Amino acid sequence: MKTKIFAILALAFAASSCADFLERPPMDQVENTPEFYNNENNVKSTVDGWYDIYFTGYMTGWERSDFFEGTTVAEWCDDLAQQEANFFTTVAPATSTDWNFENVRRINILIAGVEGSTLSQDVKNHWIGIGRFFRAMEYAKLVRKFGDVPFYDKEVSSTDVKQLYKPRDSRESVMDKVLEDLTFAANNVRVKDGTTGLSVNRAVVDAFFSRIMLFEGTWQKYREHNDELAKKYLEEAKKAAARVMDGTSGSTYSISSDYKALTTSVDLAGNPEMLLYRSYVAGVVTHGEMSWQIEQTQTSSPSKDLVDSYLTTNGLPIAQSGNDLFKGDKDFTSEMQNRDPRLAANVYQDRLHLTGVDALYAISGYLGNRFINEKLIGTADGQSNTNVTDAPIMKYNEVLLNYLEAAAELNDMGAYTLTQADLDNTINLIRKRPGVDMPEVTLSGDKFAVNGVAIDDPNRDKGNAQVAGDYEVSPILWEVRRERRVELVYEGIRFDDIRRWGKLHYADMTLNPKVNMGAWLDKEKFVAEYNAVNPDKTITLDDLKSVVLEGGGNAGYIIPIQAQSLKRTYAEKDYLYPIPTGQISLYESKAAQVGDPTLKLEQNPGW
Repeated sequence: MKTKIFAILALAFAASSCADFLERPPMDQVENTPEFYNNENNVKSTVDGWYDIYFTGYMTGWERSDFFEGTTVAEWCDDLAQQEANFFTTVAPATSTDWNFENVRRINILIAGVEGSTLSQDVKNHWIGIGRFFRAMEYAKLVRKFGDVPFYDKEVSSTDVKQLYKPRDSRESVMDKVLEDLTFAANNVRVKDGTTGLSVNRAVVDAFFSRIMLFEGTWQKYREHNDELAKKYLEEAKKAAARVMDGTSGSTYSISSDYKALTTSVDLAGNPEMLLYRSYVAGVVTHGEMSWQIEQTQTSSPSKDLVDSYLTTNGLPIAQSGNDLFKGDKDFTSEMQNRDPRLAANVYQDRLHLTGVDALYAISGYLGNRFINEKLIGTADGQSNTNVTDAPIMKYNEVLLNYLEAAAELNDMGAYTLTQADLDNTINLIRKRPGVDMPEVTLSGDKFAVNGVAIDDPNRDKGNAQVAGDYEVSPILWEVRRERRVELVYEGIRFDDIRRWGKLHYADMTLNPKVNMGAWLDKEKFVAEYNAVNPDKTITLDDLKSVVLEGGGNAGYIIPIQAQSLKRTYAEKDYLYPIPTGQISLYESKAAQVGDPTLKLEQNPGW
């Protein structure tokens, strides 16, 4: 499929005459004339250029994506233990690429161009819908990071100082505009357009609609404490997800047969779970995501906090009373026994991989493998920065989880009654995936149950007394959030999840010690077992001297960072990014220049 697509493009290019090519304007420039927008292919080509901005996937070459580790979004959470903590921003920067409205301007120019074109109304509405979808994506991202931001729905002249430097609009007003844009897109973007899985269609719009509204609904509930807005946005998230689930969006999707294949497939074309993915082709566009896990030491690797979140195969938490399937964690083989199969899809099961013993070690002992295609190890397609595995962008499993969480949150607020049908159409479909086959959940009062046993996790978050205003997570929401964590782990989602829940302290290595903790290690036992299997390359206790254990002895949990000053801690201000100080100064200078003190850019709280 991949080869065929690119071959067609090559033939199409070859068929163009030399004269035709020489008469064209440069390909890296767009002539912003009314006539340009009268040609639908011109509009499509412009939009195609935005895909790499909004659907980055595994990035390209040696660029780091937000999958697994290597970026702040990937590492500012509780899924990774780290050799060196990735700290939250401490001082507001002078400049930042995050505070940028160039994409908003480009999108607004395209929307205006299409509106004034001679295209038919149906065609216009589709491309205006696409434009408004991307504008919603851009503003949702800006609001997630900064909160209040200036909203522009038209191109602003470079001489219009009052508009260019207007104050920030309220988060509420901007997100209502985002909702308007998404609603228009959901009603007007084509049901089918372009190559399935590689193009934005109506189902893709609704899927991102559900993600964006879920974020804002829970943010309003837990951060702004605005139940009215929370209910509004959560209901929109639920409805958008439902349109994908019941086929109203025009396409049908289902849970695929292989969980691991979602992040390791050479070609995701035809995967029934894939609404949108990024295609990688040898010699054309490749990445290094697999290589980061199979060729580089994992100085950020699965945390004890993450590993403990996986249930046993009977669907119960590992610490629940009477759960005799969990064999304890004082032996690696026992710890991995009888666990949700998705754990094996994220952590190698052979043994602990330790510094001083393995060239490819994991700082926590747990070696991550989520993005490794075993068949590609040692091949050109699976090494260096020439990896060819496709990257998932939006999957049906997330849509189902978005629906479930929105419904559960509304249920928690008394605005909806969660039903067994909701569970059967979401979490239970995911758990039925071949190779996962986890027990289905049923409603049991204010809890979930499996096989008639109510799930009652003693490690459920009861609220942290050291965090002002922290809250207890209900048993149902705790399990909903657990399912989301283990199903979507290492996909660049967890950081935003804990932020919108008001639980950023989960990433604090002091308040949550299991973030800075790895597997239990008995050094003497490990040496004996290792030498029995590897008689030609034996090790001694001295080889493990750099592996520091809790308590300082030869048996205990691995503690990657010892010094308190080197551990990541969080502050209330970390929920929002700082406004670049250079932008604040620029506003001040423009206000003085035109004599208008209303041109003022306020810094976010705490910065």
